[in-house]
Amino acid sequence: MQISSISGSFWENKKKTSLWDRLFRRNKTTIKALKTPEIISKNCQGLLLKNEIIKSFLFSTDMALIENNDADAILAVYPFLPSPKIIKTLIDFAGKPIVCGVGGGTTKGKKSVEMAIYAEQMGAAGIIVNIPFENKDVKKIREKISIPIIATVTSSDYDFLNGKIKAGVDIFHVSGGAQTNKIVNDISSKFPNFPVMATGGKSLGNIEESIQSGSKAIVLSPPSNKDLFKTVMEKYRNTFGNF
Repeated sequence: MQISSISGSFWENKKKTSLWDRLFRRNKTTIKALKTPEIISKNCQGLLLKNEIIKSFLFSTDMALIENNDADAILAVYPFLPSPKIIKTLIDFAGKPIVCGVGGGTTKGKKSVEMAIYAEQMGAAGIIVNIPFENKDVKKIREKISIPIIATVTSSDYDFLNGKIKAGVDIFHVSGGAQTNKIVNDISSKFPNFPVMATGGKSLGNIEESIQSGSKAIVLSPPSNKDLFKTVMEKYRNTFGNF
């Protein structure tokens, strides 16, 4: 698959492997179609999850994308009620650490606590809660699980963040759109050494800025299946269109 033909995407920046390495390298590793940018592995400090250093997260629940990507971990968040079936399936399938979404604006309270406990029992590396999730519910989860709690934030307000830290949040995931890097920088200034991960944006420049601002890990959104198939079908049309 010609992933490199997705114009303007950092997914096109693939390191080429020499014929010598492909034939004679002893410790051969599978070359994934969706290769994360090298700037992340080289420049990110990383976060410790389940005794592994995590520098890159793939934001996806798509098993085909997960299978064909070399990110260190998976951020499994989706705009529906948390599902035990999805949690178990992804953890069993991925072969790498999974951070599971357990609550936000709709799911909270007892249901979120139950999902957090289940995620830990199934082997999740951590759980993540979305912006509206209340601190009182974070405290309830913190009392029941030992794996890290990540909170998505879009603000660097001191009282807002400090309340989450006191409730039991271990890591902030900054997803502030165009303001992401400024928020990361502000958090790093107000809470030195507190772990922060950030959404990486759409370019290598965005990723580099996030790392320089203080993000210890980068969350990457993969191209859609539609975009991936578009590159394949264009090639097929050009090659076989006259038959």
